[in-house]
Amino acid sequence: MVLLIHTCATLSLLVLPHAPPRAPPRAGLARASPSMQLAANWATVDAATTRDASLAALTALSGSGEAKLFNSMKLSSRPVSLRELSQTTKLDEKTLDPTASEFSLEDIQDTFIKVIVGCSVGAIAFAVGSDALGLDAGFRFTGVYLLAGIPIGILVIGSTAPGILFLPIEAFRAATANAEEKEARARRVCTHEASHLLCAYVLGLPVQEVVAEEKGPRVVVFDEELAQQPGQFVSGEQVDKLAVVATSGLMAEASAYGKAVGASEDLALLNQILLRCNPPIPAQKQQDKTRYAALMAWTIANKHPAALEAITTALSQGKSLGECLLAAETAEASRSVEEQAAAAAA
Repeated sequence: MVLLIHTCATLSLLVLPHAPPRAPPRAGLARASPSMQLAANWATVDAATTRDASLAALTALSGSGEAKLFNSMKLSSRPVSLRELSQTTKLDEKTLDPTASEFSLEDIQDTFIKVIVGCSVGAIAFAVGSDALGLDAGFRFTGVYLLAGIPIGILVIGSTAPGILFLPIEAFRAATANAEEKEARARRVCTHEASHLLCAYVLGLPVQEVVAEEKGPRVVVFDEELAQQPGQFVSGEQVDKLAVVATSGLMAEASAYGKAVGASEDLALLNQILLRCNPPIPAQKQQDKTRYAALMAWTIANKHPAALEAITTALSQGKSLGECLLAAETAEASRSVEEQAAAAAA
């Protein structure tokens, strides 16, 4: 009987097939990693095409704890003197000059003197040479007149729009710049725009997009674009935030490079916004508000240096808006962890 049972068991093992090994899960069904899921969440910011959609996406990320910097800064406008601004930021008053350009007054004077001397010598040489060759008197007069009129034309242009005089110089510098100079110039533009993006983000202003242009990236803020529409007025609270965003590029450049040369368009926009404020702001209070905005922009950049650096790097790499904000949040979180570890070690 025992032998029969053993024989039947052996036969069952031979006849019944073994269960096939379990197939590995397909790649498409695998769970997304936390980093992939995090990036997918921030992709909703890039997908938003309206202000309301962008604000909703950022609010949702803030509610889930992923956008801790968003709308984390509150403003309380007050009068700020130029002296206070200079002493607090440790920046010289000349550094904070909004009309500063890449070229100094000495550069302008030297260039103008060289032009006068060159045109004078050229006019004399043309007059003597054309007379020796026996050219037509009218042609000789016209040539000398045109050469002598160049300094007068430069003087007229310089008194009305001096920036136009240096467009050829800037074009020549850009064409002859080496790789290191081009990289430094691109980094400067990215620092300027990163400050715009960071300040708008922490003040709760949704950003429309990051546009790649020939000169570098450009941050487009929904409320800035709306404020420029015909017949549009801006509330006092909104003016405070937009003023900080507008002056942030100037403060970032001044802090990093000792001088801001790319703030003229920003300050022209700020002036337009201040004039559209409802209720209107008196001229003296406009200056106070501008200096307060510059102080707050400097404060935000110094409060979140890791986030500013991360956005600058992301912009230089051509990253999207969502990727730039994710980089800022990641850098700020890492900085918090390092600070906590340092405090615990101390």
